[in-house]
Amino acid sequence: MRDEFANLSDLELLSLIHRAQEEVARRKEAVKERLRAKIEEELKQAGLGLGDIFPEFEADGPRDDAPTESPKPRLAKFKNHVSGDAWSGRGPHPPQWVRSVMAERGWTLEEFKASDEFLAQN
Repeated sequence: MRDEFANLSDLELLSLIHRAQEEVARRKEAVKERLRAKIEEELKQAGLGLGDIFPEFEADGPRDDAPTESPKPRLAKFKNHVSGDAWSGRGPHPPQWVRSVMAERGWTLEEFKASDEFLAQN
């Protein structure tokens, strides 16, 4: 391999290194874009957002004030009284059990929250 570069000047070698580094960076960006698209599609199909998987992230990326310790649990505002699943009513997307109730009944999120059938008894 050394023979391949023997006839190149220092400037040509530096140019080759620079172009190779740019190509590696371009390829990494392409991989990141493909992964991002794939993850976004899978989250969309599951009816989830990035914050559902990584609570320390918001739609715009990591929060500056993301807690370094585990956050204190929020009190449940809504509860599935059959399964025991609960939800605080906060966050960008409701959990699956809430989405199931909404789909089953044809409710919007506002209608779900207005119904006192799923209010938690704190």
